[in-house]
Amino acid sequence: MLAWMVYFREAAIYNKKYINFYIEEGIRLGVEVKLILVEELEFGVRNNWWFIKYQKEETEYPDFVINRAAYPLLSKQFELMGIRVYNNSFISEICNDKAKTYQYLAKTGITMVDSSFYRNSQVKEVLSQVEAPTVIKSVGGHGGQQVFLVEPEDVVFDEPHSESEDDIVNFNSIKNINNVMSGLKCTDVVVQPLVGDRHQDLRVYVIGKGIVAAVLRTAKEGFKSNFSLGGEARLYELSEEEREIVQVIIKQFEFGLVGIDFIIGNQGELIFNEIEDVVGSRMLYKCSGINIVERYLRHILMELLENEE
Repeated sequence: MLAWMVYFREAAIYNKKYINFYIEEGIRLGVEVKLILVEELEFGVRNNWWFIKYQKEETEYPDFVINRAAYPLLSKQFELMGIRVYNNSFISEICNDKAKTYQYLAKTGITMVDSSFYRNSQVKEVLSQVEAPTVIKSVGGHGGQQVFLVEPEDVVFDEPHSESEDDIVNFNSIKNINNVMSGLKCTDVVVQPLVGDRHQDLRVYVIGKGIVAAVLRTAKEGFKSNFSLGGEARLYELSEEEREIVQVIIKQFEFGLVGIDFIIGNQGELIFNEIEDVVGSRMLYKCSGINIVERYLRHILMELLENEE
């Protein structure tokens, strides 16, 4: 059985060890896991039909794809060609966009932070109106990147030089506004009040419909608790009530492997934050003996077998 593991080149270099885990576990399970770089793929429609080429050549198509690139269009291409993708294109589309995630899950009634969605062209005006500690996030950021805290004192206004409309939002930064603008680049944003004085969050690892484990992360400094940014992490035992909250989210999707993230509120309550489609596992391996790669591959093989019957 052949599996393609799809990565953008830069991410593949960073995750080389993780990719090798898949290759090694795949051999044990009778699966050839082949690394595929997005930059070397060509796909589209030719002669009124879908096609995919790799390294400019026609190639053997895989039995399934593990897509570690946040690229819904590519996932959809595989699916239209009858190739199973983990995670599927719907998850890739929704969960790699924070605004879409909040919008989609609002119907469930789970607790989440009040969130406003803005186009990138509106960011300067939004920043000029900050009256309390405010978190501004790129809709597509991962691993705590492109997430910024803005305080009211971060913004001071210039004296207007004219009566033009531009003067309405004419301001300079006394701290980090320029960093926010350059860090966000051209992305649209989600704007939220700062919540959770504990500066803790919880990542729940999910395969299919099952909870694998939960890891509690605590920020060493600042408000971001991401393990990749230096946060401390330890295994966490979910209560029955917390499991029920996670299951509400699980029921909305057909997950492969994801991480569901919650902020820990001031009373210890779970506040939904985001779903990581291309979820990292370094933190889980550091905190436990769980071989999530083996579990994931076994889950995929079992699901493919069930679909054949």
